[in-house]
Amino acid sequence: MDAPLSCDTGEQTKPPLSPPHNDETVHLPDAERMTWITQNVMPHEPAIRNWLNRTTLPGMTADDIIQECYARFCSAPYQEILNGRAYFFSCARNLVFEHARRAKIVYIDASLGLEAQNVADSQPDPEQNFSSRQRLDWLKEQMMTLPSPCRDVFILRKIYNYSHTTIAQQLGLSLRAVERHISRGLQKLIEAGQNVE
Repeated sequence: MDAPLSCDTGEQTKPPLSPPHNDETVHLPDAERMTWITQNVMPHEPAIRNWLNRTTLPGMTADDIIQECYARFCSAPYQEILNGRAYFFSCARNLVFEHARRAKIVYIDASLGLEAQNVADSQPDPEQNFSSRQRLDWLKEQMMTLPSPCRDVFILRKIYNYSHTTIAQQLGLSLRAVERHISRGLQKLIEAGQNVE
């Protein structure tokens, strides 16, 4: 049997890495976390890298920031992160600020150019949620004030998406009556909305 080939370049070789000593333990990310990082974070690395390359990073490189972001992703509660892109950008921005603070560099947010990166979370903010909930509650109240056959027809059509024929059969009405009740209900809701404004 032949001896294994070796290539001597004259350079000293580094000793192999040894396992951590004492209480230092290495925790590798689990498969679910790695899948999440692969699907929700890694596709945005080029955009982060472009942004970092346009940002002054004295004493650091874009690779340093990105590597630290990945290290933080490995310990972050990834199940709670709704938008990987926004989280990646905010993590990178915070690392830039941390480094700048240590180096006593003052950045002005606008100069970092984050606005152009479209990093806003796609989820509505709490004020929008509250406002939408109020409008929906108001609409429910107004629908419940409609007279009985009109209310029933309107709810079956607009909320449950029943066909005119199905509504007519269920309520024992003609198709023309169903159409008329839907039209009246809609008109009453529009008038109520105009009175509120």
